[in-house]
Amino acid sequence: MKQLPEKIALDKAVHGQRLYQGSVEIQKMSRLIDLLADADGAISFSIEFERARGLLGKAQVKVSADLSLICKISQKKFMFPVEIDSTVGFIDDLAYEDLLDIDMEASWVEEGFIKPLDIIEDELILAVPDIPFNEGHVDDSKEEDLNVAEKKPNPFAVLKNLK
Repeated sequence: MKQLPEKIALDKAVHGQRLYQGSVEIQKMSRLIDLLADADGAISFSIEFERARGLLGKAQVKVSADLSLICKISQKKFMFPVEIDSTVGFIDDLAYEDLLDIDMEASWVEEGFIKPLDIIEDELILAVPDIPFNEGHVDDSKEEDLNVAEKKPNPFAVLKNLK
C-alpha cells in the first residue's frame, strides 16, 4: 500500500503491479469542485495496476465518496453517494484505442507518466449527474395539490343519485 504521489511512472507501476489506496480531500480536485455544492469531505480510492496485452497497461480504479450536490427541483443540498469500480486502459497513441476491452475506459499517457489524482477526478466527474435530483425529496406542492383534489366534491356524484 502506497500513498498517492502527484505523478507515477506508468511502466514501473504496471510491471510492479502496484497498488495505491487511501483517501484524498475533495478540495484538491479543482475540476470536480465546480460541480459540487461545497468541497467538504474526502474520497476513498484504490488504484491497482496490471499488465494488459497490446496496451501500456491497465488499472482497476475503485472510488467511494459522498458528494454534495444541489437538487434541481428543491434547490436544496443533498449528499449523493458514489461507488465506482472501473477499469482504465492506458494509451499514448489513438491506434491503441481499438485494443481496449468493451468495458474499459481510455486514459491518455504523456511521456510515460500519469497523474493518479486526475484519473480519480475523471471518474467522479463522470459519475455526477447532469441534472442532480434528490430521490428522497418529497415535493410539498404536489402533495398539497393532491389534498385539494381530494377535498373537492365530485361533480358527477349528483348523477349517481339519478339512476
